[in-house]
Amino acid sequence: MTKFKGYLDRLRENVESLDEAIATARTMSKKKGKDANALQWAKTLRDLIELRNTTLGNIKVHLLGRDETGAPIEPPDNENYDGDEQIMFERDFQAFLSPWTREDLRLKCEDCGIESEEVSLRRFYRTYVSDVYARLCPDCYRKRLAKEPTEKQQEEEEDQRGKEEGE
Repeated sequence: MTKFKGYLDRLRENVESLDEAIATARTMSKKKGKDANALQWAKTLRDLIELRNTTLGNIKVHLLGRDETGAPIEPPDNENYDGDEQIMFERDFQAFLSPWTREDLRLKCEDCGIESEEVSLRRFYRTYVSDVYARLCPDCYRKRLAKEPTEKQQEEEEDQRGKEEGE
C-alpha cells in the first residue's frame, strides 16, 4: 500500500481497490456451479460498480465543486485542467504539504546576501509611521540597529518637521 498524501490519493486508492474487486466479482459471477453462488456474486458486482461510481463522483465534486443548487459542476469540454484554479490549488497545496528540507529554512539576508537559517524577519520601530521590516542576519541586524535613530531622536525629527510645515 502506498503512503497517502491527501484526500484525492485516498479516493484513488479506493478506486484501484474497487477495480480489483470488480474484476474478481465479474469472474466469480460467470463461473459455472450453484446458481445461488453466482447470483450472490452478481449482486456483489452490482454493489461494487455502484460504489465505484460514487467514489468517482466524489473525486469529480472535489475537483470541480458544486454550483449554487448543490449539483456537481460538470467538467469543461476540454480535458486540459491546467487552467482550473481548483486543481492548481490542490497541486500547490500538495506541494506545500511535502516535507520541508533544511534548504527551505534558509533565508537570504537583504544586506549582505548570505543564505542562512539564522536570517529572520526583523522589525525596526518608527514612532509616527509604520514600522519597517527586513530579513537580516544577526550581524547585519546589529549594524543596522546601531545606525537607527533612537526614539527620542525620531520624536525630535517629527517635531522639527511639524514646525517647518507650520511656518
